[in-house]
Amino acid sequence: MIDNAVPHGRPQKSRSGIRTALAIGAVGVLGAAFAVALSAPANAATTLGASATEKGRYFGAAVAANHLGEAQYAATLNREFTMVTPENEMKWDATEPSRGSFSYANADRIVNHAIGQNMRVRGHALA
Repeated sequence: MIDNAVPHGRPQKSRSGIRTALAIGAVGVLGAAFAVALSAPANAATTLGASATEKGRYFGAAVAANHLGEAQYAATLNREFTMVTPENEMKWDATEPSRGSFSYANADRIVNHAIGQNMRVRGHALA
């Protein structure tokens, strides 16, 4: 005679019963996850910048002045971002290429582009 009793006095569950319960639980979890994945908010933002704005934030990118003339670069920048930071155009060596000689042309190009697109500008290294 085989004793199926556990030392605590509870009967031991069969392995097939445990597997069935786990399978039913997994199907339920997967079903719920699938339903959540398919249900998108009705008025979801269409761009990364718009999504950030909805949350009271901004979404920015580092920008190189020499790429602003590239149509695809500028289109992506204008569509997806609400803030720009010049890559190097506001650093000391870019704004004063030789002692006493100042040039802000590339920095101005980025700032003017941002203003034209209603973007914020972060001059993180303005010399």
